[in-house]
Amino acid sequence: MLIIISMKKSVVWKILIYFIIYSIVGFLLETIYALFTKGALESRQSFLYGPFCIVYGIAAVFLIFALRKYKNKNKKLFIYGLILGCTVEYLSSYIAELFLHVKWWDYSNDFLNINGRTCLFYAILWGFLSVVLINYVNPILDRIIEFIIDKVSNNMLKFVISSITLFMIIDGIVTCYALDSFLVRVSKDYDININGIDTKNVGDIYFSNEKMMMTYPNMIVVNDKNENVYLETVLSGVKNYYYKFGKK
Repeated sequence: MLIIISMKKSVVWKILIYFIIYSIVGFLLETIYALFTKGALESRQSFLYGPFCIVYGIAAVFLIFALRKYKNKNKKLFIYGLILGCTVEYLSSYIAELFLHVKWWDYSNDFLNINGRTCLFYAILWGFLSVVLINYVNPILDRIIEFIIDKVSNNMLKFVISSITLFMIIDGIVTCYALDSFLVRVSKDYDININGIDTKNVGDIYFSNEKMMMTYPNMIVVNDKNENVYLETVLSGVKNYYYKFGKK
């Protein structure tokens, strides 16, 4: 019983659980959003093989631990959630471009955007999401987690969480390698000088263009003229969605 209580109070295990669950929830939300806005069933995952959208996982962890003391204080939840959500979104975009040399989104044409990385519309969504998350969704999730901890072997639960975390780490490493290889190949084959990409490297053909575009249909790179290049237009003959409704 002492072990169970200890796990209930463990911040590390809670962070891992929140990160995993909300990354999956984010993947589902993004998939539904694509269905309504693009009429397409397409990948919205962060890694090659797992159903995870890690921006949501990261944002959820920060929002929960920073804002849970403001539960039921909707104005503060909205304002602080807006600021924190935008910060996570901006930094996630910046870090992806800095280390992976890609952009997953660009809001340059949206009203009141900041370097195309975040904008007013999504800032407002982050505010509303924070209110819903802290007041309603996460309290329910906490009760479910506590119920599972009480009913399932402590060691079994730790094994499951650790296994998923390890899978995500390996998946992330493989994804970084695949992206680098893919961008090297695209840069050479389509004569695009992508910022940060060394074309002296050899692109691995194991991760085909179709595999990469099916996984990342909205991938953007920046060329040496500091222009956004949408790879779906460059690789126009490569399928980048699972199914498009209404397409003949």
